[in-house]
Amino acid sequence: MKILFIGDIVGKLGRRAVGEVLPDLRKKEKIDLVIANGENLAHGRGMTEKTLKEVMGYGVDFFTSGPHIFAHEDVFSLNLPLIRPANYPSDKPGRGFTTLKVGGKDILIINLAGDQDFIGRTYLEEGEKFENPFGMVEQIIASVKEPNLIIVDFHAELTSERSAMGFFLDGKVTAVVGTHTHVPTADAQILPKGTGYVTDVGMCGAKDSVLGVVPEIIIKRLAEGGKDPFEWVEKGSAVFNSVLFETNPKGLAKGIRRIDKEINPSG
Repeated sequence: MKILFIGDIVGKLGRRAVGEVLPDLRKKEKIDLVIANGENLAHGRGMTEKTLKEVMGYGVDFFTSGPHIFAHEDVFSLNLPLIRPANYPSDKPGRGFTTLKVGGKDILIINLAGDQDFIGRTYLEEGEKFENPFGMVEQIIASVKEPNLIIVDFHAELTSERSAMGFFLDGKVTAVVGTHTHVPTADAQILPKGTGYVTDVGMCGAKDSVLGVVPEIIIKRLAEGGKDPFEWVEKGSAVFNSVLFETNPKGLAKGIRRIDKEINPSG
């Protein structure tokens, strides 16, 4: 089975990148399942029904997310194919894992948030806290009856925490993909016990940007302590970052490779 995981889709330009690349890519590679992180889908913050369905129309089957999903909590009431990090408090809307039936196989998809230096804490109410992602993922796997494949999106700040999760789950899941920092890493690999791993898939969004944001705004914040709100780059060239996994009969990875594209503006 072939599974494509697409990095964080950021705003209008990210959606355009998916629309220009994915339909042909899915046919060419004969991809069975496409998963994307969509927490930045709607103007950089969260998802709306309109933006989610737009990208589904390009060929995305299912969405993971991160803390920005809570910017539009109403999407959880619409029975759409998405999950949020499982280790947020249970009273938050949405679910943190699900099982899909694809090609006769049960595929468990799990979404987790990092517990170290993670900006997602700003979405917690006073007194709320993350569950430890390592303990949480063990609980989830134990609770689901013998899935054929397991895909984990670990949405975290630290590369070290993501790497540790990869080795923690090596041999127990099909793939661990890191998301959140929007920068594609060059370490796509199969770990010693057979789990596919990449520290960060990257993003779909503006090439000439800081993680999708107008560079001058980020520079001013870092160099001068500026507080201007984010503005998302919506014109110009875009990047499409993804990782393609191929699985074996044991439910582990037999192949992994990056598929990254640059899309130049048309018209």
